[in-house]
Amino acid sequence: MSDAEIRELYGEASLEPGGEVAAASYGTWTLTYTAGKKGVAAGGRIRIYTDSDSDRATPQMDDPTGADYLTVAAPKAARIGVLIQSVLSVILTVNGRALAPGERVAVTFGDRHGGGPGFRSQTFAEPRHYFWVDVDVAGDGNPVTLPHPPYLSIVGGKADKLAMNVPSIVVAGRPFQIQVKAEDAWGNPATGYRGTVEIQSGNATVPAERLTFAEADGGVRWIDGCTVAQEGIHRLTAVDEQAGLTAQSNPMLCQKAAGRYDLYWGDSHGGQVALAEKIPDFFRHARDVAAIHFAGYQRNDHVLSKRDWELQQAAERAYDQPGRFVALPGFEWSANTDRGGHHNVYFRRHDQPIRRSGHEGLTDKSDADTDLRHIQDVYEAFRNTDAVITAHVGGEHSDLAYHDPALEPAVEVTSDHGTFEWILEEALSRNYKMGFFGGSDSHNGRPGNDTPGFQHRRYAKAGLAAVYAPELTIPAVLSAYKARRIYATTGARILMRTDAEGHPMGAEFSTAEKPRISAFIAGTAPFESVELFRGLERIYSHPIDQTTDRNRVRVLWEGASRKRSYSGVIWEGKLKVAGRRIANIEEIRFDSPRSRVFDVEDSGLRWYSVTCGYRSGLIVELTGADDADLELVVETSVIAGPLYGSSGIRAPRRMSYAPAEKVALNVGTNELERGPVTMDIGVLNRRITVSLAPEPRDASEVEFSFTDPSPKPGINPYWVRVVQRDMEMAWSSPIYVDYVAG
Repeated sequence: MSDAEIRELYGEASLEPGGEVAAASYGTWTLTYTAGKKGVAAGGRIRIYTDSDSDRATPQMDDPTGADYLTVAAPKAARIGVLIQSVLSVILTVNGRALAPGERVAVTFGDRHGGGPGFRSQTFAEPRHYFWVDVDVAGDGNPVTLPHPPYLSIVGGKADKLAMNVPSIVVAGRPFQIQVKAEDAWGNPATGYRGTVEIQSGNATVPAERLTFAEADGGVRWIDGCTVAQEGIHRLTAVDEQAGLTAQSNPMLCQKAAGRYDLYWGDSHGGQVALAEKIPDFFRHARDVAAIHFAGYQRNDHVLSKRDWELQQAAERAYDQPGRFVALPGFEWSANTDRGGHHNVYFRRHDQPIRRSGHEGLTDKSDADTDLRHIQDVYEAFRNTDAVITAHVGGEHSDLAYHDPALEPAVEVTSDHGTFEWILEEALSRNYKMGFFGGSDSHNGRPGNDTPGFQHRRYAKAGLAAVYAPELTIPAVLSAYKARRIYATTGARILMRTDAEGHPMGAEFSTAEKPRISAFIAGTAPFESVELFRGLERIYSHPIDQTTDRNRVRVLWEGASRKRSYSGVIWEGKLKVAGRRIANIEEIRFDSPRSRVFDVEDSGLRWYSVTCGYRSGLIVELTGADDADLELVVETSVIAGPLYGSSGIRAPRRMSYAPAEKVALNVGTNELERGPVTMDIGVLNRRITVSLAPEPRDASEVEFSFTDPSPKPGINPYWVRVVQRDMEMAWSSPIYVDYVAG
């Protein structure tokens, strides 16, 4: 049946107004369904939904004065019933007389007649945010999807900050590119930004030292032909003086000559989108907006149709540009944890066949005989091939009881789902030789720099993988994974090198000498700690030159709810100050505006924060010189179940929450001069720490060498963990030293 015939028989839908909508903004939109020649019988249904994994508001129908109020206008005798399934789906049921051909049903999202502010749009940019409409005209469970659904274009909002990306390693005198970007509060490019930015290049030469952004830039500018002659670490700065926006670039190491390896940034677990036609947007964002060098589109295999697989492969071929950008071919093998859990599968060549974990989300099951139902079947099927498999904590965490060292060289330790040092520790405790990397695992189409929105399924901004490779090609990137020449960060482009007796990160070698481990780290902010581990034991902490300020109090909270996927913690806190007044507040790793500080007064404040694994917090600046009495009360809730909505395609599943620990703490600033005060909650490092804020002195570069005085006979994994003052983190992959005692 043609699209025209479907519209004639089953009706059509329109949306007013259309056009561009700023992310997270409020508006009013009316979707109108006009019945076709078949009408809609009593008991028939009209379903309005989106393919986006949207975090837009959930409509409500009981408060006309409130936000997100939904109304339905239809012939009264049709007695339309409304079921709001979730944020993604609204179902209308004809409970009275049938809708006649040509009759209309108008659904208004964000009706403002009662004085409400409207309906909140989703927080992530998306060129085509569709409003799909299915019509079951007879009420017999056989809906028809109307063609050409209306859509909105979600774009970035007002510029909230600048970002600046430069290569991590350059050769003296050799040209390179830099990127300057304006972002809104939700991490989208601020497409409406028209500011003028001055580039303070220091010892670098930049052809355009003043950039004025135009409409065509979409909030992102690139500068070609930049050079630097002086060896060492360089940082550039971008300043919009009029808007009060400043950004410092990531550190850039200039070398006299090219080394054996360059350093490339990527998101091999870049996530997915529900509609395969949007995959080119996914890779375009990774390359042009996130400014990463490689990305992997990793769709859950049990919903990846044959047609979707073909469209994905076509996009991978189109965007794979050796030397500029690598689109890693592959998919996410997505079995439940009791069958091994989710794993990422990558191919060194395009156009490889897919072997799914199952066909549960697919109607076409003609190739179900190729399924691999357990992770051990996956290992067996791909053994002696050039495939690369990685483990992660995502929709269903990988079960590390199963592992194939020939195929599985690395584990993802940080992503949009949070930071999972527990899986890193589990890999080490099992004596696996695995590297560490970060990713996003996003469903928002923003690989490389995704941030959490309003939903409670994602708790952190995207992590990154840094790889040392001789060139930017699919084989070179995956060979770096296999060799463990990789490291993980929470998204900051922290430059890190480690070696042991000339052997690089990820290497394995034997020695009868006590190993000497060397490291060089250049951060994007001052360091709080730089630690060297042998397995699970910390054997060296590099001294950080820092002091404390008794006028600045820091409150940190950290931890996760469980050793599983969807393990976030909600922290609702209240701080009261007596004896002094609050002058200023600094937020630390509030990765989303969903987490916020509010009710700020001279003597107190409140906060709401959603985290998972990493440290988040506040620095409270106090006036005066007297001792201040600080009283904290914190209530926590934990994500206790992994269930969630399924892009509006199947019946909704929901996150589960549970009340958890409550903490009260009273301390004076004079007492904090003796050291931090910590309340251990005791589950997966959940704790609250109050201290005077550390003030590092010029501590954004560290270099050290340390000889292990007591290596263990056998394999010793040496790795470095970095924590910056802004709580960004990095983990080097271990160097595996086989110590043969003399």
